[in-house]
Amino acid sequence: MNMVPTHVMPEPWSDRQVILAIALTLILVLGLILGSVSFNRDQQAPMLWRETPQPTATPLAI
Repeated sequence: MNMVPTHVMPEPWSDRQVILAIALTLILVLGLILGSVSFNRDQQAPMLWRETPQPTATPLAI
Protein backbone atom coordinates (compact mmCIF):
# COMPACT_ATOMS: atom_id res chain seq x y z
CA MET A 1 0.00 0.00 0.00
CA ASN A 2 1.58 3.18 -1.19
CA MET A 3 0.29 6.16 0.73
CA VAL A 4 0.49 9.43 -1.15
CA PRO A 5 0.38 12.48 1.11
CA THR A 6 -2.66 14.57 0.31
CA HIS A 7 -1.49 17.57 2.32
CA VAL A 8 1.64 19.22 1.03
CA MET A 9 3.45 21.84 3.10
CA PRO A 10 3.20 25.32 1.60
CA GLU A 11 6.31 27.08 0.40
CA PRO A 12 8.06 29.02 3.15
CA TRP A 13 7.71 32.79 3.07
CA SER A 14 10.68 34.92 2.16
CA ASP A 15 12.13 37.36 4.68
CA ARG A 16 10.59 40.31 2.85
CA GLN A 17 7.12 38.76 3.01
CA VAL A 18 7.46 38.11 6.74
CA ILE A 19 8.66 41.66 7.42
CA LEU A 20 5.85 43.07 5.28
CA ALA A 21 3.24 40.97 7.10
CA ILE A 22 4.56 42.11 10.50
CA ALA A 23 4.65 45.76 9.39
CA LEU A 24 1.11 45.64 8.05
CA THR A 25 -0.11 44.00 11.24
CA LEU A 26 1.53 46.68 13.38
CA ILE A 27 0.07 49.46 11.23
CA LEU A 28 -3.38 47.89 11.48
CA VAL A 29 -3.18 47.44 15.26
CA LEU A 30 -1.86 50.97 15.87
CA GLY A 31 -4.52 52.41 13.58
CA LEU A 32 -7.27 50.59 15.44
CA ILE A 33 -5.91 51.72 18.81
CA LEU A 34 -5.57 55.36 17.78
CA GLY A 35 -8.95 55.31 16.08
CA SER A 36 -10.72 53.91 19.11
CA VAL A 37 -9.02 56.37 21.48
CA SER A 38 -9.97 59.43 19.45
CA PHE A 39 -13.47 58.07 18.75
CA ASN A 40 -14.14 57.41 22.46
CA ARG A 41 -12.76 60.79 23.48
CA ASP A 42 -15.30 62.58 21.26
CA GLN A 43 -18.24 60.50 22.50
CA GLN A 44 -17.66 60.52 26.24
CA ALA A 45 -18.98 63.30 28.43
CA PRO A 46 -16.42 64.89 30.71
CA MET A 47 -16.21 63.50 34.21
CA LEU A 48 -17.92 65.90 36.61
CA TRP A 49 -17.86 63.85 39.79
CA ARG A 50 -15.86 66.47 41.69
CA GLU A 51 -18.17 69.30 40.71
CA THR A 52 -21.51 67.66 41.51
CA PRO A 53 -22.84 68.40 45.01
CA GLN A 54 -23.42 65.55 47.40
CA PRO A 55 -27.09 64.72 47.95
CA THR A 56 -28.33 65.55 51.42
CA ALA A 57 -29.25 62.61 53.59
CA THR A 58 -32.88 62.39 54.64
CA PRO A 59 -33.93 60.32 57.61
CA LEU A 60 -36.11 57.35 56.82
CA ALA A 61 -38.11 57.49 60.07
CA ILE A 62 -39.38 60.80 61.42
